[in-house]
Amino acid sequence: MHHLTGHRNIVELKGAYEDKHSVNLVMELCAGGELFDRIITKGHYSERAAANLCRQIVTVVHNCHTMGVMHRDLKPENFLFLGKDENSPL
Repeated sequence: MHHLTGHRNIVELKGAYEDKHSVNLVMELCAGGELFDRIITKGHYSERAAANLCRQIVTVVHNCHTMGVMHRDLKPENFLFLGKDENSPL
């Protein structure tokens, strides 16, 4: 996952460690919350805002696939906003 670091729409992996029970990933803080929660809170997006979000999602998926990485669980709960402001990037 370290090779994905550097794309503006992919959360930065800071490090990883393992204990007897699990593997833990340390990632950058995305304080804006999930796309799912924003959809529920807003109720709907304008066509332009939805298109902008879709563009960001498709760009990230394309870049991951180009680097040989497949996410396998694309859903609104797994897309995080960097900050809480309305125009924060995914």
